[in-house]
Order: sequence, then structure tokens, then C-alpha cells
Amino acid sequence: MFRIQSALLLILTAATLGCGSGKPNLIPGRSPTIPVQGKITLEGAPIEGATVMFFCEKLKITSYGKTDATGQYQLTTYEPGDGAPAGHYQVSVKKVEQTIIQPSDHPAIPPKSKTSQLLPPQYSDFKSSDLKAVVAEGGTNAFQFNLSP
Repeated sequence: MFRIQSALLLILTAATLGCGSGKPNLIPGRSPTIPVQGKITLEGAPIEGATVMFFCEKLKITSYGKTDATGQYQLTTYEPGDGAPAGHYQVSVKKVEQTIIQPSDHPAIPPKSKTSQLLPPQYSDFKSSDLKAVVAEGGTNAFQFNLSP
């Protein structure tokens, strides 16, 4: 009985030590991420509820964040707030409002709605937005974008 308990204790100790190496666990297929944060304003005023997207053509990856009441955002790629992999990014910012224009009479049929852009439309697409960022290991990786009409 003592041998079984000792063997079980040894296995549990080895498993515990293996999980606490202090190094981030890299999942195969995922690029390591770096924390990225920033602020979005429109003519100097913070924008709340905007979606910020960072797209890296080389990595074919998109990281995103949502602005708070002060216009601040943090990027997420795989896990909430984990940041983005190092690279050159095209940035888009959009904020939309959806309004129901005709309610549905049937629960299985959705109401008709209208989507409105609340920011200048050129910022809603990577191709038309001139916003760019370089995420670098060891850099500050804080990007502020002041949008204009």
C-alpha cells in the first residue's frame, strides 16, 4: 500500500512541476502574442463601443479590440487581452448601429433592420484606411489613432 501511495505522490509532484515552469505555454499553430493597447478618438473626442481590427497580411491573422468609454482598447488574438503577434498591420475602426425598421409578426422570422456606420466610412475597411501599426517585441505597442471626417 505504501508503494502505491508513494508512486501516486511522485506522479502528482512531477505533473505539478511540469505545469509551473513559468514560461508561457505555446500552442502549436499559434504565433506568440505581445500585449497591444491604444486609444481611438474622433477629432480628439474618445469613441466608445468602436471595434478596432489589426490585420497582418504576412501572417494572415486578425486581432481585435473594443473601445471603452475613454476610447481605450486592448487587442485579442487567441485569448482575451493577449495582444497580437509581432508584425506590420493595417488597422480598421468601425462602429455601427442596427435599427429595427419593421418588426416581425412570426418568432421564426427576424425583423427587418438597417445598419448605419457611425464613423467616417474610410476607416471601416483595411484597404481604404490609412491606419497602420508595427507590433514589435520589446516595443511600447501603444497605438493611438485620431480619426477625422
